[in-house]
Amino acid sequence: MNEIFVYCKTCNKKVKAVILTKHDEEYDEVTGSRKLYGMVRILQHNIGFRKNCEDTSQIKAIVESDSKDDNGVMV
Repeated sequence: MNEIFVYCKTCNKKVKAVILTKHDEEYDEVTGSRKLYGMVRILQHNIGFRKNCEDTSQIKAIVESDSKDDNGVMV
């Protein structure tokens, strides 16, 4: 099971997600890097003391990229 980190759309935290599918590779001319998009499912995660975020939706995200942000999430 391939896991990556993405940002949750509901709580804006860095969370783990499972890669479901991969799409064609795209070249981003602005950053000069390659990006591979795919569908991922966000895993259940906590947002504070004994509170869980219920957002476990499927989203389109970058699953492979040459660059990452400060938190280790691919951009």
